[in-house]
Amino acid sequence: MKERILKNWHFQRVLYLLIGVFISGYAITNKEWMGLLPGFYFTSMAIFHFGCATGGCYVPVSKKREPNGEIAEPIFEEIKNK
Repeated sequence: MKERILKNWHFQRVLYLLIGVFISGYAITNKEWMGLLPGFYFTSMAIFHFGCATGGCYVPVSKKREPNGEIAEPIFEEIKNK
């Protein structure tokens, strides 16, 4: 757990931390207690390295390759209405 918190800090993770601290601070100073929920969520995403802060929201594009190493072209099928 200690390694998860202290390692792999990058720009997006720091940004989530700053946003979470800002939202939480704003909610506390203005006594908007429901604002603590998103504030704590963003802060915990950054600190504990889960959610989109880990890059988990990124879906890599997979391209199938032919046996000779070339990228295969997709096959499209036309669908006609009756």
